[in-house]
Amino acid sequence: MKAEPVNAWEALAHRYRQTLLVRGYSVRTLATQGTYARRWQEFCADVKLATPGAVRAEHVAAFQQWLWHRPTARGAVRGIAGQNNILSWVKGFFAWLQTEGVLSRNPAASALYAKQPDPLPKDVLTMAEAVAILKTPDVSTLNGQRDRTILETMYATGLRRAELRALGLVDVDLEAEVVIVRQGKGGKGRVVPLTRTACACLETYLRETRLTLLAGQLSARLFVSPVNHPGKDFCLGEHALGNLVTRYAKAAGIKKKVTPHLWRHTCATHLLQNRANLRHVQEMLGHKSLATTERYLRVTIADLKDAHRRHHPRG
Repeated sequence: MKAEPVNAWEALAHRYRQTLLVRGYSVRTLATQGTYARRWQEFCADVKLATPGAVRAEHVAAFQQWLWHRPTARGAVRGIAGQNNILSWVKGFFAWLQTEGVLSRNPAASALYAKQPDPLPKDVLTMAEAVAILKTPDVSTLNGQRDRTILETMYATGLRRAELRALGLVDVDLEAEVVIVRQGKGGKGRVVPLTRTACACLETYLRETRLTLLAGQLSARLFVSPVNHPGKDFCLGEHALGNLVTRYAKAAGIKKKVTPHLWRHTCATHLLQNRANLRHVQEMLGHKSLATTERYLRVTIADLKDAHRRHHPRG
């Protein structure tokens, strides 16, 4: 008896997904949102909501409670951030239904997000820990030189894992001391300063290491795998960066769980600890907003480079 309303919701969710695809949302983002859609469909089946017109504001509030108390065996969503992500999908979905004329009102418009704690993690690397990891790769080897360059670039820029993997040769300007992120989160591009230390590593890597790793093969990627372990276009595998930072953190004796995302937050935190302007850091990381930022402010790349050079501990 529950199959009919779920199928009805699935049809609408599919149309919404196609709309987001046209708007430029990534396949990975849409796959994640597909999970959010299934959570909503399961809730509607449980409470017998067969059509969008039957949904009221109190149903959306009940959905938030349902997510929190959902049995673990059915995939409970315990994290506040996870619940807010799902609610964001629900709000967007119903706003789209209203735009499409399916609904005359949006029952999710007044739904409030749960209050989240400070988004900056407390367990970031200290400056000493970061330096210890950076010094761990054996730069006398090809892979060690490449890995040191990757680590320095991550620490200098705070790029997301996917952004760093996607960097191409044309995205690095050592003369200007910047990298260009062409497709950041939400499809937004930005220009991010490099430290002089990262520039020096990149110069050596590009002049010597990268060419040897490719052994005469061609690739548009900046960071490549050796030719005996080629992936598509010799790019680093999806889990390569995570494995890399974990390996060197353990070798440096760091007990914390070190991930590419922790390096991103470490970069931002160290800039702020050295009194960098929060808005500069916000622009550098490509955030829409931070909890402590009242509004988004775009700064010029000249100001951003100056602030980065003055405040980054390895600038």
